[in-house]
Amino acid sequence: MKTLKFLFLEDSSTDLELIQRELKRGGVEYIPVHVQDRDEYLKAIEDEKPDFIFSDYSLPNFDGLSALTIAKEQCPSTPFIFVSGTYGEEAAIQTLTRGATDYVLKDRLVKLVPALRRAIREIEEHKALRRAEQEKFEIEEQLRQSQKVEAMGFLAGAMAHEINNPIMAIIDYAQLISKGDMDVDKAQKIASKIKQEGERISVMVKDLLRFARQEKGNFEPVSVFALISRARSISEQRLKMSRIQLDLDVHTDLPSVMCKEGQILQVLLNLINNGTDALNQRYPEYDENKRMIISAKPEEIGGKSWVRITVEDLGSGIPQEIGKSIFNTFFTTKGADKGTGLGLSVSLGIVKEHGGFLSFESAPMEYTRFFLDLPAV
Repeated sequence: MKTLKFLFLEDSSTDLELIQRELKRGGVEYIPVHVQDRDEYLKAIEDEKPDFIFSDYSLPNFDGLSALTIAKEQCPSTPFIFVSGTYGEEAAIQTLTRGATDYVLKDRLVKLVPALRRAIREIEEHKALRRAEQEKFEIEEQLRQSQKVEAMGFLAGAMAHEINNPIMAIIDYAQLISKGDMDVDKAQKIASKIKQEGERISVMVKDLLRFARQEKGNFEPVSVFALISRARSISEQRLKMSRIQLDLDVHTDLPSVMCKEGQILQVLLNLINNGTDALNQRYPEYDENKRMIISAKPEEIGGKSWVRITVEDLGSGIPQEIGKSIFNTFFTTKGADKGTGLGLSVSLGIVKEHGGFLSFESAPMEYTRFFLDLPAV
């Protein structure tokens, strides 16, 4: 462990000696830096980077409150302890409310080392808390990415089939052109078809990559209509293969939402995948009621503007006895090969991080509606 560096702002050499003697008596090892006025104090903070600051309250050409203000601006995490002989109750309250760590009277220096040790303990506890928060954040990020990979796995087969169709068309068109026995007009029409099929692949791949990338950026205003359109583009082939009809009811005048686009897209795809599974469970083959509806409309909650996105399926529904558990991590009613129980848990965490709400209502063997509420920009 490194030796701590203490900055002493004290104009009395006698008082300084008493303070340092008390620290030595308490077994505290440190590197001392002594200053007596404002200029020396500013230079020491910049050059020495002290671990602790001990300051008198009253000095001839400077004062402790000004020193505290400077410390909170220049080195806000550095503990600041007042050691003063002129210190009333009112001054004590004032310094603590302005951010001082503690105060000790010069005629009670026996309390100095305990005050120091309390401050050191608080620093260690704060560091431990920050480490725990960082570890929690990293675990949550890993869960989100794992769940994203899971969602992509469900979509991969359908997406590959969807991409294969335009690729085969492009190959067929290219073979026609290679024969070299067509007029210019026909060749131009075929070239236009090739361009359309290529652009179709490009849109699908871009939407998938937008979803797949691991986001670390800032929140940005995003069109709700664009979010739903991308979710439909990515999940469209799986819905087709499951013979599910998808209906959209999205208001054209919707405000944008402030979000990390890939994360909200992940939530929508989770809800669409869950709805697909529920519909396939109730209707293994084609049925005219095998439908999913995605709607979006503006809402006002608590006097503020919100956007509500609803993902509804007419599938098997959620039994009441398991409804209270569906947002629990690793809770799933699916087989081990069809889900890890991360989808709704991760989705709820994402929505909370965005300051929103994720809720649902369901009637077994009738419908399930998930409501995604996000603050509007």
